[in-house]
Amino acid sequence: MLERRPFPNPQSLRVFLCVVQEGSVGRAALSLGMTQPGVSQHLRALEAQIGRALFHRQGRRLVLTKTGQNLLPEARRAVQALEEFMQAAQAIGRLERGQVEIGAATTMAVYVLPRYLTEFKRLHPEIRIRLESGSSEQLTRRLLQGEIEMAVVEAVEHMEGFERTLFYEDELVLIVPPEHPWAKREEVEPEQLAKVPLIVREPGAMTYRVLGSALEQAGLEINPVFYTDNHEVTKRLVLEGAGVGIVSSVVVRPNLKVGNLRTLRIKGMELRRLFWLIYPKEAGNPAADALREMLAS
Repeated sequence: MLERRPFPNPQSLRVFLCVVQEGSVGRAALSLGMTQPGVSQHLRALEAQIGRALFHRQGRRLVLTKTGQNLLPEARRAVQALEEFMQAAQAIGRLERGQVEIGAATTMAVYVLPRYLTEFKRLHPEIRIRLESGSSEQLTRRLLQGEIEMAVVEAVEHMEGFERTLFYEDELVLIVPPEHPWAKREEVEPEQLAKVPLIVREPGAMTYRVLGSALEQAGLEINPVFYTDNHEVTKRLVLEGAGVGIVSSVVVRPNLKVGNLRTLRIKGMELRRLFWLIYPKEAGNPAADALREMLAS
């Protein structure tokens, strides 16, 4: 088994290359801003680690030994690699390169985050961003496993080693087409939901949980005619006249601008959805830190 020796001091390699270039310890010391004893000490340490002499004297000049000649290209490559390493590290710190991975509940990923991410990309064009959408439960697990660096999710309890900041406050609203009898109302009584074909998210979705909890507290039950797996399907069914939908208010904003849907509230019910930005206390990624600061501001 080969003996593992410690790596040479990078500064000793730089000193070695400078002595080769200058041809003497004195000139190398001037070039490096060091003392001659300091330069000599680095050379002795490097030779001791290698176990061979790197130079021999010819008059007043230092000339490379055969070992020194053979190691010279490797020393140059090693120093170049170290310089590239430091340049990369500095570029990461200046947000001139890097990547950040963020997860978001589908509603946030589709309707809210794109605006923030577009602005972040404008400010830091060299940073690559990977956005992953999914359920809050899935993304929380991936965050805990270190597969994403931050997440915008709902209903998150305290997580050891993580911080959370309120990112977005949304509410559930009823949606109807402009020709619907409720289109000019601002709100309806909860009991009236049992009298119309209702379109809601599937059981298990956070939208359904929030609605179901509120109705349960009011002592009411609903019997939807459609369960959907996303808000866009709900909106499409409402537009086709299939019934009254219940969606997050943020998803219907484009339709309100166009005028093809109307929103109203359920009287006496507060159907709020809170989305939290969750992130590790110590991320270690400047790009992730910068994006987190933007989202939290």
